[in-house]
Amino acid sequence: MNTPFILTGPPSCGKSYWIQQYAREHSKQLFVCPCRKDRTLREGRQKLHIWARRIEPAILWLEGADDLTPEAQAFLRRILETHALDVQFILECRDAGRLQEPIRSRCTIKKMSSPKWMDLKKIIPEEVKSEEIRSYLYLSEYSYRRVEQCIYLSIHYPEIWDFTIKHRKKENDLKGNMNADHLMEYRMKGYHPEHLIHSLLSNEKVLKDYGKCMEIGGSLWAFLGSALDKVQTTTMNQEE
Repeated sequence: MNTPFILTGPPSCGKSYWIQQYAREHSKQLFVCPCRKDRTLREGRQKLHIWARRIEPAILWLEGADDLTPEAQAFLRRILETHALDVQFILECRDAGRLQEPIRSRCTIKKMSSPKWMDLKKIIPEEVKSEEIRSYLYLSEYSYRRVEQCIYLSIHYPEIWDFTIKHRKKENDLKGNMNADHLMEYRMKGYHPEHLIHSLLSNEKVLKDYGKCMEIGGSLWAFLGSALDKVQTTTMNQEE
């Protein structure tokens, strides 16, 4: 019997990419059960029953398994005890601790961390300029999915990719010269408020306010405007 996996790690660390590659390398058909959308498995139970009894080699990918309700996890535990020999379960999750202990004890746990640039570079084809993608991405955007999006644009829509790179460069150039009076202009040009905010977080007061804003789910554009006012006021007072 194929031992089930628990694949755990932070968002965008490459869990989905790893599962897809694993299925290709082992020549197994891949079936996906979206647990984050179906936490009770009300819609997916019948499918899991059928898939778990397949004769052909297959992988059942439970996407967001840690979001399953206790009742759904109890059902899953029974499936893990009775599935066919050629079927392998992969429980993809962000927090393995939210899975019940009887499930964890039946699985091999594989932990993943956020990918480094050298990991991402391996999936970039030779005809694509890897350094162009590297210069475009922020460290917080390092993920296999994000790189695959860049590759796709570069190959199939080079004009859009060229515009996207230039737009990101303008956004980066703006960071040291922002003005609260031009906030609407920044929005109209499609800049990302969170990227602009991060350039202000060296200011301790701004950093504390940013934490509060994130806790209550406040508007990032409204916060950026107030943060710019605070930074500009502080600068003026220091000059005086």
